[in-house]
Amino acid sequence: MKILNRLLCIVTLLALAACGGGGGNSGTTPFGAGSGGGTTGGGAGVGGGGTALTYRVDVTLNNETVTAAQPATVSAVVTASDGSKPPNQVVSFSTAAGLGSFSSTSALTNGDGVATVNLSPANAAAVGADTVIATTTVGTAVVTGSRGFQLTATNVSIATFTDDLGTGASLGAYAQTQLRVTLGGTSPATPVNVAISSSCVSQGRATLTPDAVTTSTGTATFTYRDAGCGAFEVSDGLQASITGTAATTTRTIRLTAPTAASVAFVSATPSEIFLKGSGFTENSVVTFQVRDANGLGVPNRDVLLEPTTLAGGLLIDDGSVPVTKRTDSNGNVLVRINAGTVPTPVRVRATLAGSTISTVSSSLAVAVGLPSQQNFSLSQGTFNIEGFNVDGSTNTYMVIASDRLGNPVPEGTAINFVAEGGQVQAIRFTTLTNGLASATANFQTSSPRPADGRVSVLAYALGEESFLDINGDNVYTAGEDYQDLGDIFLDRLFNGSFNGAEDQFISLSITGTDACQVANSPLLRLGVEAPTRVRTSTNLPLSTCVSGWGRAYVRKAIQTVFSTSEARLGWRAIPDSRAVQASAAGTCASDTLIDQINTSPYAIDDSATTEQFFLLGDGANVALANMGKVGSLSFLVADANPIALNPVAAGSAVSAAATTGLTVSVQGGTVPSTLTPSASAINYSFDDTTTSGTITITVRSPRGLVTVFSQTIYRGAGPTAIACFP
Repeated sequence: MKILNRLLCIVTLLALAACGGGGGNSGTTPFGAGSGGGTTGGGAGVGGGGTALTYRVDVTLNNETVTAAQPATVSAVVTASDGSKPPNQVVSFSTAAGLGSFSSTSALTNGDGVATVNLSPANAAAVGADTVIATTTVGTAVVTGSRGFQLTATNVSIATFTDDLGTGASLGAYAQTQLRVTLGGTSPATPVNVAISSSCVSQGRATLTPDAVTTSTGTATFTYRDAGCGAFEVSDGLQASITGTAATTTRTIRLTAPTAASVAFVSATPSEIFLKGSGFTENSVVTFQVRDANGLGVPNRDVLLEPTTLAGGLLIDDGSVPVTKRTDSNGNVLVRINAGTVPTPVRVRATLAGSTISTVSSSLAVAVGLPSQQNFSLSQGTFNIEGFNVDGSTNTYMVIASDRLGNPVPEGTAINFVAEGGQVQAIRFTTLTNGLASATANFQTSSPRPADGRVSVLAYALGEESFLDINGDNVYTAGEDYQDLGDIFLDRLFNGSFNGAEDQFISLSITGTDACQVANSPLLRLGVEAPTRVRTSTNLPLSTCVSGWGRAYVRKAIQTVFSTSEARLGWRAIPDSRAVQASAAGTCASDTLIDQINTSPYAIDDSATTEQFFLLGDGANVALANMGKVGSLSFLVADANPIALNPVAAGSAVSAAATTGLTVSVQGGTVPSTLTPSASAINYSFDDTTTSGTITITVRSPRGLVTVFSQTIYRGAGPTAIACFP
């Protein structure tokens, strides 16, 4: 019996489901038709407690009378039986009799379940009543809603289309006029939309404000303003029309061409260009504007343009002089200037065709651009760095590069760097800071390290040889004195002479096989800082130059000392008769060193002159007698290089202390940036009871290595001894 009852229940449930969820009918709803005539389809979901949901569509219009001038907004709201309004439902729109036209035939419901479109008459003659139908599909059920509306025909005509210029009058350039359209057949209850189109407006050479007017009074007013159309057209054809109807009419406005009052220079971009073939920017665009009396640009006018000079093959556009250009819609005319081979200021004259109205551009400079040998400068951050014993001590090398007139070379000029030892950045490009050009390369100490601790660093760039411009034309003239630059080499000995067994030759294709001329003027003589590889025969330079002045690799060299961390103190010569030896025989300790201190601004590594460097300190077996009660002991602070007399690293600190009864202080306590050993001095003072004492001198390198020296001095004669320096 229980099993039979369960089977009956299952059959009943299946029957109810087949009938639409227990009482629902397809196309109807238990809670009635939608507002405004909406109808509802069958269930498309299950609500709380398993109840099937049904939906309806409610349709509304913001006005029930639709005209071409006054469309209606149609809103369709999709609502579920539980009161929810589903978003993202596609709603389709149509009209029963086809009298309406929609802005879109479908729309998506928003978060409030509303889909919206605009409704207009299908054509200007549409009249009568029709029904809007909104349809959506929820699940498998199709749900619709509807709303009726009324269409009123627009039986309006254009009576007149006028302006306020007067009969036969023309509109002045850039002037404005009022346009007035009067209509027939309008009524306050039926507003219409009037629009005006114009050929000049469509070209952007005139404006209409507004572009359309909705009126129920029978009159529409517009403002027409010329924007230079008179420079291109003698008249403008306008058409007035009523939206949604075939009613149109036309009117022609005569235009006046703007009168050119002046020609103005606008710009030269860039304002500086460089010689033809220099590899830098070689052309500039010069812009002028033809203006009327109000300062506005005058379009469509011919302008003649010509440069004030054609020196060195300078060209304007394709080379024809003068060149004729027509102004654009803004009254502008552009012309290109191409540099020649001669640096010169250039101006461009612009003349309005058929008139005497003209102007000239501001100065456009054609600059050399290439660095000149005499204007190529190399400097370094520090001459003496602690690098003979350690890696990674840093330095910088800066090149200031100018052309032959002392003007900065262009930004991005490539500068090459090479070094005898350590590591240097290979290529740096000039940058402009406050309008001045320079390039800086970073450096650090590393192997290889020359035995003398002196590293040659070379910078070079593609440039030109310097010359003395005797006639002042800023161009080399045959017979003028010049520098002749041959092959570049890295001068390891830094003596200005190429040594094939020692020096690094740098092969560059710009050099040749002609004899290298020696400049007559001392101003152009090349020193060790500008190494040029030459072969000599009876002291005449030969065979690595290109005859005559021209382009070459400009170059500058400099020396950097890799100082040892350890220091030495002493003299280069006999200090005075007070120096004695504490032992019974021999001479004061000394080192035989290559002479690094000479009349040259740089040290010369391979000088044949050597001398004794006499060491200071008790460790060198030196005692100083007859020093007096108060005095000063001067000495050089050198590094410990075994063959060269080099300074210790810049920034090394010299300090001193003394035994009881002897007071000391230091002069020159910090070692400067220098290529030669710097001098330091110890000021001393004995008290009344002390006759001798020991001064302890400490030299601390920038990396912290300390070298300590002890030097005994005597107030009087001291012990019996043989003088160090007879």
